[in-house]
Amino acid sequence: MHELSRHLAACDVAVTQGGLTTCMELAAAQTPFLYAPLARHFEQRLHVRHRRERYGAGQAIDLATEGIAAGIVGALRSQGRPLDVERDGAARAAAMIGELL
Repeated sequence: MHELSRHLAACDVAVTQGGLTTCMELAAAQTPFLYAPLARHFEQRLHVRHRRERYGAGQAIDLATEGIAAGIVGALRSQGRPLDVERDGAARAAAMIGELL
């Protein structure tokens, strides 16, 4: 989708499968979101969960046992604000590479 990050930032609440890039875009935009990780997907179950929890962003749901509607209402009512996502990764990487040269 063209300019996906702008769409994610503009929505009131998002529901996603739980890929790392989408979840981090939503966290950076501080958009409330639900994510439903695939049952046997290592990255979504562990790595994405860890990053999401680190920033206090989004809420995992199990589609087999939880309703999306209730999760959306909860996300909209939540007063919590996720931590800011660092935006200086390229500069930090360049500094580390510069030290090696």
